[in-house]
Amino acid sequence: MTTTVKATYANGVFTPQEPVDLEEGAEVMVSMDGTPRESSGRGEEGGASLLDLIEELHTSALVGEPDDRPADLAEHYKHYLYGHPKDDAP
Repeated sequence: MTTTVKATYANGVFTPQEPVDLEEGAEVMVSMDGTPRESSGRGEEGGASLLDLIEELHTSALVGEPDDRPADLAEHYKHYLYGHPKDDAP
């Protein structure tokens, strides 16, 4: 049987963040998903702060120079994001 449990790693020990149905001393296999994040010093240890994530999203979304973007981007954002027809009605 496979069960997924979120755990915190500190001082060489994995601590489950929810109750587990195991006998004391039971051996388990641990699989890790993802890669460790570097601490920014401002957020949770081992993770990026919310401000860092927002900055990353902001810089990744702004590809190209402002002159390369359509002049009506704000007005017709649904067209450019989702392919909706441009609605010229206010």
